[in-house]
Amino acid sequence: MEQYTSNTFKQIGDLSYDVYFVFDISKNRFEYLNPSLVKLTGFNPETVIGSPGLLAGLIHAEDKSYVHEQYHAACKSHIESKFEFRIIVADGTLKYVRLTLFPLPENDKTCLIAGIAEDITVLKNNIFYAEKINARKNSTLEILAHDLKGPIGVVNMMASSIQREAEISGNKNILDAVKVIQDLCNRNIQLIRELISQEFLESREVELRKERVDLVWAINDVIDNYKKSADIISKQFKLNSSAKKIFVKIDTLKLIQVFNNLISNAMKFTAANGMIEVDVQDQRSSVQITISDNGIGIPEELHPYLFDKFTRARRPGLQGEESVGLGMSIIKTIVELHGGDIWFDSKENEGSTFYIKIPK
Repeated sequence: MEQYTSNTFKQIGDLSYDVYFVFDISKNRFEYLNPSLVKLTGFNPETVIGSPGLLAGLIHAEDKSYVHEQYHAACKSHIESKFEFRIIVADGTLKYVRLTLFPLPENDKTCLIAGIAEDITVLKNNIFYAEKINARKNSTLEILAHDLKGPIGVVNMMASSIQREAEISGNKNILDAVKVIQDLCNRNIQLIRELISQEFLESREVELRKERVDLVWAINDVIDNYKKSADIISKQFKLNSSAKKIFVKIDTLKLIQVFNNLISNAMKFTAANGMIEVDVQDQRSSVQITISDNGIGIPEELHPYLFDKFTRARRPGLQGEESVGLGMSIIKTIVELHGGDIWFDSKENEGSTFYIKIPK
């Protein structure tokens, strides 16, 4: 039966597009490697079987320690593990690999590891661009809302002036037309706000899909989008980080929505030319993100209720922006789903600082 199982594994491997292998930990050599290794790495199985270091040499420098940790964890474990990392092949091409390991214990000791290595480069690139577009979309909607508020406000004022004259003359047709203009102005701003709010509300309904990402790059992409429109929204933005790259395992879409929402709140309660600053600190086993502003702050009596659903702490922004009262509650939920914590400091007329700490 054991021979039959072994032969079946090899038959499947020989036909598979993915890389199938069996690695002997004690001998530090592969017992089996299928032909698909050539497509993924450029190495023939015969070359690598007794020299696993050749494959280790392909691992991206930023991922080596991570792969090392995951491999040793798998050696000590008796359960399946799965992780993703990058390799650079001989021609300089960067590829993303998803590795699934199956420890095969014998007498309570793992002697062999069977596994499957998949080339997920196309999938990762598609996800990368989708997340990039999504992150920019949310910040762009915020900028658009600020951008339209000025001209639409002017149209509203002109409509109000016409309305006063029409009321004096008693011209019902003009009054009806003015009402349509005012309704359209208010509705268009509200529509953008509702698009932002609805997407954020729905984000808590979908389970997390974590992946290892460079958090500094992800946040910087959002900040850059706001910086490009700093003149429109009349705010200054700054990003600090303790390292150029900080890798963490998160659901990128959801956590970037959290940052977008906190930045949006800071914009609402910070006067023109105010400063909004984001700081990212690597703390070995965790990462701390700080988002601060020099706005109007949060009254102390509202502090205990800030993270409540439909909180009594909700209030309109400086330009009259509405709040559904659910934003901070959802932010807290998403952070906690990541195993993290969120807290804040705030003083009236001095500003607010929000802290998010998430494990790597």
